[in-house]
Amino acid sequence: MKTRHIIPLAAMIGLLSGNSARAAEVGADEYTRSGPQAGHQAELAQVQVTANRIVRPTNERYNAEKIQEEMIRDTRDLVRYTTDVGISDNGRHLKGFSIRGVEGNRVGISIDGVNLPDSEENSLYSRYGNFNPSRLSIDSELVRNIDIVKGADSFESGSGSLGGTVNYRTLEARDIVAPDQKAGVLLRSGYASKNREWTHTVGTAYVGEQFDALTMYSQRYGHEMTSRGEGKNYSGSSSQHPDPAKHRNHSYLAKFGYQFNPEHRAVLAVNGQSSKNYTLEHSYSLLSSQWREADDRSKRFNLNFHHEYTPDSDWLALLRTDLDYQRANLGALNYKGYHNWRTNEKEMDELFNRNMQTRYKRLSLRADSQPLQWGGTQHNLSFKTFISRRDFQNINHDKFGIGKSYETLRTYTIQYPMRTTQIGLSLRDNIVWNSVFSSRIGIRYDREKVAPQELNAICSTACTEEGKASGKHFNNWSGFAGLDIKLDDAWKVGYQLSSGYRVPTASEMYFTFTNPYGTWKSNPDLKAERSLNQTLSLQGNGKKGQMNFSIYHSRYRDFLFESENLIEKEEYGRIYQTPVMQMVNLDKARIYGLEFKGHLNLNEISPLPEGWKLFGALGYSRSKLSNGSSLLSQQPLKAVIGLDYEQPDGRWGIFSRLSYFGRKKARDAKTSEIKNRCTKYEFDYWYRDEICVRIEKYKETVTYKYLNKPAYIFDLYGFYKPTKNLILRAGIYNAFNRKYHTWDALRGINAHSTTNSVDRKGEGLQRYYAPGRNYAVSLEYKF
Repeated sequence: MKTRHIIPLAAMIGLLSGNSARAAEVGADEYTRSGPQAGHQAELAQVQVTANRIVRPTNERYNAEKIQEEMIRDTRDLVRYTTDVGISDNGRHLKGFSIRGVEGNRVGISIDGVNLPDSEENSLYSRYGNFNPSRLSIDSELVRNIDIVKGADSFESGSGSLGGTVNYRTLEARDIVAPDQKAGVLLRSGYASKNREWTHTVGTAYVGEQFDALTMYSQRYGHEMTSRGEGKNYSGSSSQHPDPAKHRNHSYLAKFGYQFNPEHRAVLAVNGQSSKNYTLEHSYSLLSSQWREADDRSKRFNLNFHHEYTPDSDWLALLRTDLDYQRANLGALNYKGYHNWRTNEKEMDELFNRNMQTRYKRLSLRADSQPLQWGGTQHNLSFKTFISRRDFQNINHDKFGIGKSYETLRTYTIQYPMRTTQIGLSLRDNIVWNSVFSSRIGIRYDREKVAPQELNAICSTACTEEGKASGKHFNNWSGFAGLDIKLDDAWKVGYQLSSGYRVPTASEMYFTFTNPYGTWKSNPDLKAERSLNQTLSLQGNGKKGQMNFSIYHSRYRDFLFESENLIEKEEYGRIYQTPVMQMVNLDKARIYGLEFKGHLNLNEISPLPEGWKLFGALGYSRSKLSNGSSLLSQQPLKAVIGLDYEQPDGRWGIFSRLSYFGRKKARDAKTSEIKNRCTKYEFDYWYRDEICVRIEKYKETVTYKYLNKPAYIFDLYGFYKPTKNLILRAGIYNAFNRKYHTWDALRGINAHSTTNSVDRKGEGLQRYYAPGRNYAVSLEYKF
């Protein structure tokens, strides 16, 4: 695919904008008035406001029914049948999603419009696994919608939405209460054999004349993810079995709304999560005699208060004020020691307690207009402005010599605390030109000030030698533009142009460390990453089915990359080479590809009865960095096909999925490595041979060592409703017990780490195989 085929069209219609205003109806449920009578009485069902998010042709939307139907329990399940989307898998830790060739902090994650904190991991500490670099999330049991936005989306989500965004929307009271009732209760339990996990959820809701309330609680507990791998090794980097682990998560949600009158409504909402994952790291490989156990912990608390004003006005549809507060903590307790040389029992010597803490506050205001008629065209305007502050700090408490006379406690930080202050505003316009042409356009401005604060604890010598750096301002413009052309009642073509940006994290800008084995230098002059995404789409929607086909091209500018160079140092009269790592802005990176997704109602083209459907999806992409390396997070070819039947009355249904996971090709898996070569030989009379007396390090672009092979995986799942209020769901996954690696699992292997690494012989690759045949069941009762 040549990118020049897309650019001329962009030049012709770049001034026009976005998806059809009619598409706003698809996303309107997120911002529809959620008052007590919403969805219950016809007179208030007409009170609608312009949707803030549009479901683009390339996006994936999972509503509460689909989440439960596919028994989505975690991020792996969420992307199971989604093309061109993967996960950032690092063994013990899941670091978010991979979309359009980028991952981690380059893909935004939000809950009810509030972005989750970035991961502050750096390459030094990732080698030892003492920190918890996971991205926070929300339990799918508390969610009514999940939108996977593919392509730059900073207009909606701000910094971080370089390649896309995953947006979670929490449940409302009306999701629990039946339309003809005022109160409702939800009870749900489920089990998944892939990690022996149980999930239990209880929820209650009330919808009255003026007051509505919702309370939800969910608990899940289980073990490590199983592997289809096998072997006799159970320790070190050659271990062929996943490290034993136990996890327990507690999640809660509460919402209380009050309708003062038809025009004024206020809502107080809280949601949070507390998680623990205790791992016996048998694969830990620092020393053969040493052991480590890790207790990864995370806590998140979100609070929102908002007021909605919906006047009886010809021009104003909604005026909404939001107050948001978020508190998040990512921590890891690491227990370390040695085996007693006589008894082989564990003796603890060290306890590392590492914590990354974030606090976030935001005040925002939004105003939406009624449909306005100007010059024969219809416009829906939406204006937003906000001010926010995010505080980040690291604090660590390490104990050494536990139980011995020299036991000591060290409290310290690895970098200066950081405060980010942000103000922003945006304006969008949904335009209907006529019955054929419709468009949208939006522009957003963000000003961010990143300012190091006073140290909260002692810091390393390299940290204090540089001193507290001065703050830096980032001025970022983002937006989108596009056009939809309605060919007839069933077919529509569209073009979408959108931009994204990402401000560097505190670790990327200010972390510094000096060691004979490597030096990490700060770079306060980093620029924000930027992306530009273009998409051409063809959509079909009729009685025979639905289809979305798109081709896209994304360019990344000032791409952040950890540069590894070699310098010579002299100590004690000896000259040696040591690597120097520093975050830098690369010139560019790019990715282009195509996607297809659709379903066909077979009863419309064959004698089959109503309810039979054929499902299909395909994703393919190519990428390149300007330094010759590849974007390893680019997903290989993936295709999914399925034959489904759902009884017309909704009593039962059965769904099949055959997924093809393409292999990662060597040309798409280029990476840089530091290697050694001998530059001077001398004859040694003791060995009677020439030996190397001088070694030089050099950097080389090579093919990534571990590439996955293609695989076909078959799944079968379905549901049955014995009564109106009871639903039984069940599924069998990898039904034919295939043994395969996913690319996401292999690319997460860290060759220079004491954890999540593989031995030279490759025996440890066994533990990275995906689960074999596994099952899941769920029972739900609503009354």
